[in-house]
Amino acid sequence: MRAAVLHVKGLSAHRAVERLRREIPVLSARRTRDGALIEIDVRSRKKAFAILRASCYTVTEVRYTGAARVFRGLLGGAGFAVGAAIALFGVLFAQSRVLRVEVEGSGAYLGESVKAILREDGVKTFSPFPSDPASCSAKILALPRVVFCDLRFGGGVLTVCVEVGREELPLGAVPLLAPAAGEIEELVVLRGTPLAAVGDRVEEGQPVVDCRVLRGEDQVFVAVIARVRVKFPVSREYDLPEAEALSQAFLDFGELEGIHTEKAGEGWRVEGIARAEAALNLA
Repeated sequence: MRAAVLHVKGLSAHRAVERLRREIPVLSARRTRDGALIEIDVRSRKKAFAILRASCYTVTEVRYTGAARVFRGLLGGAGFAVGAAIALFGVLFAQSRVLRVEVEGSGAYLGESVKAILREDGVKTFSPFPSDPASCSAKILALPRVVFCDLRFGGGVLTVCVEVGREELPLGAVPLLAPAAGEIEELVVLRGTPLAAVGDRVEEGQPVVDCRVLRGEDQVFVAVIARVRVKFPVSREYDLPEAEALSQAFLDFGELEGIHTEKAGEGWRVEGIARAEAALNLA
């Protein structure tokens, strides 16, 4: 989805979130020192400006995320439509292909071995990012003294972070626990045994990745390398004005989606969807 981010300024700018939410979908919202950053579908941009123009708010900045940024730059004039399409295709194609591999971290000296593993898995110049990066990570983690591996891809550059440790100081073998009660939105397991899957409901403190794995017929303990993100609904009342209640909710829960506020006694109730993450040996 193409999205636009509106920087809204004005007295109690967080009220703009609720104003927009009544008329158009609000993808996310974040408080800033002088207002609020509100992300909306780019197709709702004109309507959003009309809504905000009818109030005391001012939009001081509009920037686009994802492909929308490219479209806005290339489609400034109708005469450049063909060139824009070709350029856009070139940009998207280049960004989806591996143009360079960089190995960083304390295990950077293993760069040639890492690149050899990537080549074995079909990762080379102009190849797409591997569909199963966990396979590459597992092979890299099997290299001597390697205790951590992370693959990041962006702008045509595949960055492999490799960390090594002293063999006499192994990582602890403990399970990964759910950070909150809710629904698993993302689960990345590079080492360990998954005990749940995306979409499953979990309780806070419930093991989601076990440190016990089967090797042949034997069960052994390993250092779990995994990350989990859980989403959960929140509803909290604040004995504060609406704008301050929203600000406090952002401080309590971080970024919220599907924000809804309603009067509650002397204050306001803030509802939305929050997220919590937990990880072991994986950034």
